[in-house]
Amino acid sequence: MRAAVTSSSEVQYWYNAFNAQFLQMGIKLGYRKDEVSDLVSQFFLDLLEKNIDPQSIHNPRAYLTTAFRRKLVDHYRQSCKKRLVAVEDVHENYAEQSVLDALEQVQANTELINAIRKAYDNLPGRCKKVIFLKFYEGLTTDEIARQTGLTKRSVYNNLFEGVKILRADLSQAAPGIQIAALISILPTLVASFI
Repeated sequence: MRAAVTSSSEVQYWYNAFNAQFLQMGIKLGYRKDEVSDLVSQFFLDLLEKNIDPQSIHNPRAYLTTAFRRKLVDHYRQSCKKRLVAVEDVHENYAEQSVLDALEQVQANTELINAIRKAYDNLPGRCKKVIFLKFYEGLTTDEIARQTGLTKRSVYNNLFEGVKILRADLSQAAPGIQIAALISILPTLVASFI
């Protein structure tokens, strides 16, 4: 029973510490304020239900930021599925996706992941490291500066330059990809690169 009380107070502390950051993260990705506020609340409620041991989390900022990004991606995917189902309900002559269409879609997704991997691998070393720390580890600009020894301005410049290079490379390989979509899947992809 003691662990649940500790977990509850720790989750409340995390909620107070990260609520504003997570709201901003969701708003930057295009969510409405009320929608992202609900997602933040649900995220911390889910965390309470999991009854995790707070002592097992060595870097709460990275853990929570990555987990919340995944929640946003999952929510986006679910809302896309709901919209797709709603559109399908309207169509009277619904046709199942053919095996060939499914294979073509898998191939297109594989090509996109390979294009992102190639673009990430082509980044200069500093840009790659800063992007990794920002989007995979969930560090702030200040934390990245302390960890790498770079100035805050250099961190910002490397992030800007890295995203600019990724955008340019990917606009050729995958025209029409939105940078918000790229950033939302980048932590997952970067994790698979290392």
